[in-house]
Amino acid sequence: MASKLPQVTIIGAGLSGLALGLSLQSKGIASILYDRATSASRYNYGITLYPSTYRPLLSLLDMDESSFRRTLAVNAHEGGLGSLSTSDGFRCHRGRLEALLGRSLSIQWDKKLKEINMVPASRDLNVVFEDGHQHKTTCLVGCDGPHSITRQSLAAGIEPEVLPYVVFNGRRRMSPEEYAARIREYMKHGVQLQTRVGNVFLEISVNDMSESRVELSYVYSRPARDNGRDALHHPGRATSGATDTPEAFYDELKSLHQSLALPFRDVFDADRVKKDRTLHWLMRCLTPEPKVAQQLSERGVLLIGDAVHATPILGGEGAQLAIQDGLDLAEYISNHGVDNLGQFASSKYDVWRRSVEDSKKRIAELHVVDPSRV
Repeated sequence: MASKLPQVTIIGAGLSGLALGLSLQSKGIASILYDRATSASRYNYGITLYPSTYRPLLSLLDMDESSFRRTLAVNAHEGGLGSLSTSDGFRCHRGRLEALLGRSLSIQWDKKLKEINMVPASRDLNVVFEDGHQHKTTCLVGCDGPHSITRQSLAAGIEPEVLPYVVFNGRRRMSPEEYAARIREYMKHGVQLQTRVGNVFLEISVNDMSESRVELSYVYSRPARDNGRDALHHPGRATSGATDTPEAFYDELKSLHQSLALPFRDVFDADRVKKDRTLHWLMRCLTPEPKVAQQLSERGVLLIGDAVHATPILGGEGAQLAIQDGLDLAEYISNHGVDNLGQFASSKYDVWRRSVEDSKKRIAELHVVDPSRV
């Protein structure tokens, strides 16, 4: 079957696209990936991976589990395994993971998708990029995230839902000495801490370590308030507005300060947060549309990962879903070819729909008030 299959064109060299390309390669099926980023080294943060997700990658990478974790753990520099006290997963450095997955693949960087057009009197698609480059294909897989240009080009009007939560993410760099003095004793042998004050959820995570620095990430999250009049909830903000941090956020941190134990009191100190790189995150989710999937498949197009079933950053497990989509689709193409990708989407619809519903439940559970602390 593999020798008879056309090259698969993949838009997006994120986790789903890379997993798909690597798995296709292992089955002797050619692919080419296009991504808008200028290079692979774009993500310097940790994600949680579970054994059920990463173990299928080991044979594709010719690695054992210990080597995989020791290479990719956010605390690999100090010999750590990225261990989590709350699950059997581990905190994996996303940038290093994507570089590892893509090291043998054909990836065209700095290719921002402009539009996709049907070629008259043929089954071909003409993929047009912003720099003028064009590429013809009969099989295209959109792996380009919740703001998918693939989806917008062929199924305009389908946009993610923004859930009613206020979420800010900050990044802080410190020396190993400062980390040892302020954070390490609380982390013990792990790389992540969580707490809740009322319905405010707080999280501190290690993103990366080196000989000269430690990169921390922290999250402040709560449900939106006041029936849509919350000064910090802006679901319709532009993408460029992610870097705008209202003074009201710092006021909330100040009011919370005395309720926090260390190291949260230190990390979420308003004056220190003002000096950090802080982003306003929107909790987006996207429920799959079966009819749209079928219509796209008739044109030789399939969406996977966040492009079709986005889940919120908190509680969404998007990395697991993206990788699994890529692996499952490669298996499907190897066995059934590319002529009826709608059948693959139909087989995954219930799983995709449940993943979105479950993610909404998980983010709600993060903010449930603990009666024992009231």
